[in-house]
Amino acid sequence: MELLPEIILTIFILIIAILSFTLKKEQQNVIVWVSFLGVILAMVATGFVTTGEVFSGAFVSNNFISMFRIIILLGTIVTIFLSKDYIRSTGEFYFLLLTATLGAMLLCGANDLIMLFIALETLSISSFALTGYTKFNRLSNEAALKYLIFGAAASGIMLYGFSFIYGLTGHTNLNLIGYFLNNSDLNLIVVVAFLFVLAGFGFKISAVPFHSWAPDVYEGAPLPVAAYLSVVSKTAGFAALIRFISMLFPDTVLVSMIISVFAAITMTVGNIAALRQQNIRRLMAYSSIAHAGYLLMGLAILSYDGVTAVMFYLITYLFMNFGVWAAVEIFATITGKENVDDYNGLSYKHRYYALGLTLCLLSLAGIPITAGFFSKFYLFTVVTMAGYEYIPLLVIGLINTVIALFYYVRVIKAMYVQPEDKTQYIEITKSPLALRAILAVTVAGVILIGVFASPFIEFIIRNTY
Repeated sequence: MELLPEIILTIFILIIAILSFTLKKEQQNVIVWVSFLGVILAMVATGFVTTGEVFSGAFVSNNFISMFRIIILLGTIVTIFLSKDYIRSTGEFYFLLLTATLGAMLLCGANDLIMLFIALETLSISSFALTGYTKFNRLSNEAALKYLIFGAAASGIMLYGFSFIYGLTGHTNLNLIGYFLNNSDLNLIVVVAFLFVLAGFGFKISAVPFHSWAPDVYEGAPLPVAAYLSVVSKTAGFAALIRFISMLFPDTVLVSMIISVFAAITMTVGNIAALRQQNIRRLMAYSSIAHAGYLLMGLAILSYDGVTAVMFYLITYLFMNFGVWAAVEIFATITGKENVDDYNGLSYKHRYYALGLTLCLLSLAGIPITAGFFSKFYLFTVVTMAGYEYIPLLVIGLINTVIALFYYVRVIKAMYVQPEDKTQYIEITKSPLALRAILAVTVAGVILIGVFASPFIEFIIRNTY
């Protein structure tokens, strides 16, 4: 059963739709647990999927795709618990969340241009609705509108690129397109088509210059949705982009150069822009943009090792990024504040909370002993071994890692160095238990992967193409 996880998720989406219409508002909290059960069963089902193709080759399933499925489902589980006390009217929210997750999973295994577009739109349209879910919030409405406009433009550009590819090859199946392109000379039409398609993927992974929606959306969307977009949506985008490039342009030097340029610009713009952010949500948005640049480094070398490094990076990114978002939500739930200066002196009364947030931030910065250090170390090692022509990209990556340290340390400095704001009484223990549990689990993941990185890397190597 190649589509078993997706079938299970679809069944639970229908169940949630029925429950949201039949249950009274005060009874709809049960939908949280129904959603959780559906995602857990879908995750268990990934262990029973078979390798093969369905829908006449439009969707493929294998161990590599299943790893992406697991990352997406883990991210969805975390989002469910982030949303448990944040979202009050539950039914339609979890319907949209699981629909977005279904689109993300289909995107990972899409093997046809039509399936690729349908999966992308399933994820995108659900994400637009989730972003504007708090409909009486002006920032949320503005974020949803910007996200919709940018998303529609990116989809149109991507479809235009698909039309070029279909017109040139006469096929929509990626295997057949790849066979055609790999047995013909690279021409201007193919390059233009690739750039158009890259624009669509660039929007989904928030790569420069298709990133400008991210800061406003991350600031205006409900906190759990911002966290979801920063991890799950990005993971699905990279899964599809990896397959698209590896099948259509496996050894194309020009494609490698284009992605290298995008990687360098993306990480540089993201990190420099993050330096002057006061709102922690916008800071995390630019951090997400910068990490997209690091991930593009692994993709740029067009190799098996590069894909493995990207996969390991995405796994570590899930834990450290969700850890920060959980900490931000804990603080915002109690205080209603989201600026970096609002964290002044938090460590004096809430040392464990401050320690958890600090570890996740240091992991994002790539400090040793954390998961983020080993993911960056492995990525940079792979880029170094790829050849001398990638040394400039490596140097840019190293410089950006140093730049990033400054804005992550700003938050840590506020908690540990700045004097305590005695006018602001904060009781972390009054925050929802689910949020504190997520913070604890993600911090544990950051430390565990940091200490035992090798088994994770070996597992990924065994299950990559």
